[in-house]
Amino acid sequence: MKASHRFLQITPVRKFEHIFFNLLNFHFFKRSEGGNLLFSASPQMLFPLTAIPYVMAMEVILFRGKRYFVKLKEQVVGIFVLREKPRTLYINSIAVAPEYRRHGIATYILGYANKRAKQLDKKWLELSVLKVNTPALQLYEKLGFTKKEEKKWSYILSREVISG
Repeated sequence: MKASHRFLQITPVRKFEHIFFNLLNFHFFKRSEGGNLLFSASPQMLFPLTAIPYVMAMEVILFRGKRYFVKLKEQVVGIFVLREKPRTLYINSIAVAPEYRRHGIATYILGYANKRAKQLDKKWLELSVLKVNTPALQLYEKLGFTKKEEKKWSYILSREVISG
């Protein structure tokens, strides 16, 4: 069942919410395709040893990006980051809560990113996806993204901004 888009709301993350955003990013990524491979071996007692460095690294990596929550009736069900490049709007850290995956939330996020890219007069949307994250890769390809670059663990995908 698809999440009704009329109940979804995208809100900018305020500065004091950054740590919460990064913890959600860690939590959602840990429970995703590929993320579970990186974190599944760590016992619960080692959680702070993996979560804290991840959260702090994300603060540095996402420094120049604009972070967003996707809320469904006040509950955060997804997160993402938009970063402007000269001709491109780069979508970072798309993550959807596992219990809300396959409900149209990632598609909604990409639609929002396309709309923002048009407002900012960008020509391209770009994102990266882990090679092992087959469901996300299939979704992005279904939505018109193609492989622009291959890295060791991931692909950089791009798509022209859709006008109209």
